[in-house]
Amino acid sequence: MPKFKPEHLLELNFVSHPVLSPSGKLAVSVQTSIEKDDDEVPYYQSHIFLQDLRRTNAKQLTRSGFANTQPSFSPNSKQLAYLSKQTKDGPAQLYLMPLDGGEGERLTNLKTGVSAYSWSPDGNHIAFLSRGDNKPETGHVKEISSLRYKQDGIGFLPPKAPEIYLLELKKRQLEVVARPEHDSSDLVFSPDGKFLYFISGDDPRHAFEWQKTIFRLSLKTQKIKRLLDQAGMVSNLSLSPDGNTLLFNAPCRWDVFASPTGLYSLSAKGGEPNLLTAELDAIPSIGADSRYGTYPNKAVWLDHDKVIININQDARSALSQLQLSSGTLEPLHSGDIAISSFAAQGDKLLFTAETPNHPGELFIKDEKGLKQLTKLNSKLAKKYQFLSPSEAVALTTDSEHEIRYWKLEPSKPRKDGALVIQVHGGPHTNYGYGFFHEFQMLAAAGYTVIYGNPRGGSSFGDDFATTILGRYGTVDADDVLAMARDAKKQHSKKNAPIHLTGGSYGGFMTNWLVGQTDEFQSAVTQRSICNWTSFFGSSDIGSWFSPIEVGGNPWEHTELLWQQSPLKHVAKVKTPTLVIHSEEDHRCPIEQGEQFYTALKSLGVDTRFVRFPDEGHELSRSGRPDRRIKRLNEIISWFETHA
Repeated sequence: MPKFKPEHLLELNFVSHPVLSPSGKLAVSVQTSIEKDDDEVPYYQSHIFLQDLRRTNAKQLTRSGFANTQPSFSPNSKQLAYLSKQTKDGPAQLYLMPLDGGEGERLTNLKTGVSAYSWSPDGNHIAFLSRGDNKPETGHVKEISSLRYKQDGIGFLPPKAPEIYLLELKKRQLEVVARPEHDSSDLVFSPDGKFLYFISGDDPRHAFEWQKTIFRLSLKTQKIKRLLDQAGMVSNLSLSPDGNTLLFNAPCRWDVFASPTGLYSLSAKGGEPNLLTAELDAIPSIGADSRYGTYPNKAVWLDHDKVIININQDARSALSQLQLSSGTLEPLHSGDIAISSFAAQGDKLLFTAETPNHPGELFIKDEKGLKQLTKLNSKLAKKYQFLSPSEAVALTTDSEHEIRYWKLEPSKPRKDGALVIQVHGGPHTNYGYGFFHEFQMLAAAGYTVIYGNPRGGSSFGDDFATTILGRYGTVDADDVLAMARDAKKQHSKKNAPIHLTGGSYGGFMTNWLVGQTDEFQSAVTQRSICNWTSFFGSSDIGSWFSPIEVGGNPWEHTELLWQQSPLKHVAKVKTPTLVIHSEEDHRCPIEQGEQFYTALKSLGVDTRFVRFPDEGHELSRSGRPDRRIKRLNEIISWFETHA
């Protein structure tokens, strides 16, 4: 059996954005592979595939372009709209393709491209979001007057928010019908086509803090009405078939970002929202590193009273049917699975799903049962014999909280029996039944991989998620150490070394723990946080995340932020520590990695700094493939060098 190595990332395939036609007879999805250009630089290439559910084989619809994404059927199921980038770095334009044969036709030619769109119910119009031809100039002096001026994955934001366009398809005529002051999303037509619902910010401060609200646009008068009085972390807007009720996601405790993401209902005329899912996470946040593309998870209406939603509970995500009038929630799946996106139509459920030993595939579930539609990664999984983790190990902490972790045991362990403990990011995400190329690679190299959910993570309820607020590095650090120590205690080889790594919040925890204990053989800190006082002003989310999560700002709560900063304890670090960071990371800016590396180097700690150009916070999940491979090689080399 060949050994699974970092470079085998290039053999992975990805399926995303499942869509069912209104007729229920057709399905489309986006399939992405990794190709190489003339200079042997690997890149992602995405195409749209059509599946006639009455037959077996899928048909590739798009042939040209580098990224064909976000497909959507016309109301009569005869045409398909989608976004396409014809060049690697060009903007995505709106295309239309007849499904009875023919090439896709480009509908827009805007300098900034199209970011999102929606069909009108009669199929005669498409509404979309675009900044039009207002492309920001490069190389000029930047004059900044807003609090929100940059974003990870984008860089410096254009001064003008996207406008809402309406495209009349018969005459191919474009019209700007609204100019929201802030970024908008989730365009949804009313059933009669007279109104357009959307999510947008209501003032600059709220927009910076990811706080948005819901609006209704009259397409006749072009007047906008606000429907939701309060602003919050609103997303995934969905309208009932009768046009009377809106559903959306937001934190179950409205003002607490860390609380589970709930499903709310709201009258389409406006008013007070109603939480439908209590403390359940109504969208998934299960970690994985082998997804690429968009993964829709908004509630899908079956009728005026029943919807399908994706519940993330106890590190699993599975579809459930929710009856709005009674609040009854009926699970539609069981087992150790992570459903990453879905669509529904009538009695059909179309979804992407993965397990710890198999990357994502596309499935259909109907009255005939469950059927796997793609086998994009089946040969890969068989070739490398991907491993299954242990049953979840439960630990009870001194505060009577139960935490859980998993072990991925190698087929051929290293002679030293070394373990690696991984700490997830977020912190309000969770490890569970997603697929990690990185974990499989480490296990193939002989390491026992330990991963679990310390307090602060999602899918275990409100108290579990919010207990770390204002006290990072306390109970969460206790939980990580408890998992590491228990795994080492139960390990077959006594005195086996244990290594530590994590990214984002996991990088914070790595920095924190090496300043608290010397029990790790080595550590790799990635896209980390080491200093909350500087994070406040340098991160794209710093000035709202720090007060909410850590408890304050640098001028009024200096000591509180400093007490929770790993840099405060850096003089105690003895553990050899590799620092990995991306130079275009605006979420956890590279100055955080620079500070920690410089301090370690000044103190004489065995350290090294690996910087990735032209990459942001998502390097490990969607960075350029060769850079992702380089990152993995650096991690495993560090552990092996410090065996």
